[in-house]
Amino acid sequence: MKQEGTVTALQTGGLTFLFVFSTTLAYLIGPLAKEAGSDGWICIVLGAVAGTALAIPPLSFALRRPTAYLGSFGERIVGKPVHKCILFLTSTFYLHLAAYILREFTDFFVPSFLKETPPVAVAILVLTAAAFLAQVGVSGSFRFAQGCFLVIGLFFLLKPLFFVPYLDTPIWREFARIHDWKTLWKQTYGIIPWYGELTMLAYIAPLFASRRKIRAAVWIGSMAGTYILLTEFLLIVLFFGPKLAGALSYPALDLTGFVHLGDFLRNMNALIVSIWFMGYFVKLSVVFAVGTLLFSEMLGVRDPKPLTAPLGALVVCFSLVLARNPVELAGYFDASWATYALAVEGLAYVYPLVSWARGRAGRRPASPSA
Repeated sequence: MKQEGTVTALQTGGLTFLFVFSTTLAYLIGPLAKEAGSDGWICIVLGAVAGTALAIPPLSFALRRPTAYLGSFGERIVGKPVHKCILFLTSTFYLHLAAYILREFTDFFVPSFLKETPPVAVAILVLTAAAFLAQVGVSGSFRFAQGCFLVIGLFFLLKPLFFVPYLDTPIWREFARIHDWKTLWKQTYGIIPWYGELTMLAYIAPLFASRRKIRAAVWIGSMAGTYILLTEFLLIVLFFGPKLAGALSYPALDLTGFVHLGDFLRNMNALIVSIWFMGYFVKLSVVFAVGTLLFSEMLGVRDPKPLTAPLGALVVCFSLVLARNPVELAGYFDASWATYALAVEGLAYVYPLVSWARGRAGRRPASPSA
């Protein structure tokens, strides 16, 4: 590939920032408030730190070979059969994730804004745009993220200021104590793989130009996105309470009904949906691009571009049959997604662990002959 060393630390931090809160903001906060209540902010912090830490060791290992993709040299570490199996499972996971994100979007956008439009048409249009961006390569998603994250970050940084006059509430003291350790662990476990999806960065290490700054950029971007999640979660629970927040389908969107900018902007729903869509599209694009790249490496195809159209069609079809309704989709996620995601994300650890084991075996002194 001819995109080596084109992604800067700023672009990496910007994409990480959008990646960790785009879909999470829309689909995680409501269920988290319902299950964990005021303990949810602790779940977010613990899940963010653990999930980001999960992604760093494979990335550090991949950065040791800055000119070769892990999908190319990995077979020399673990053997061709194991390597092909890891690439297949990981590429399938990211394509599956792309279908999941696409389905979440159509379930939200079509009933709210495009009631007369068939969901399949919306899915095709959105995925087509993501596929065109994938044609540019994974680095195209990073450049797009750089253009979006400053605007999005500034908006969410200033948004809490509009709520300051309304924050005189006794519920603040509920955030200072832990109510249910079992629920705290369960919800934290469910958040970790949302951040652990960043293990995908290990498979695209040659794209990074400032390799010494990449890990710091990932941490800064992840924690900045976590700040957005924390402020949104706290505002939602303070305004609606845990029970009502858990009953609302999109509490982050409902919260904006309390904010208006004088006579200029009486309802911010359209604005926040537009901004959220940019972050959502960045995540969909990079997930689909990485899934396509890994699938092409598994097949031994040097150029993934010919695969974008058929894999895009597969993602659209899968998104439509993934579940019969949003309730079933959410039930599937609550039941098994966290364990499935962590298992696949953990496959990136096979390469550094096998390399480490071989290194120790090579340094072991030979036993003296009798």
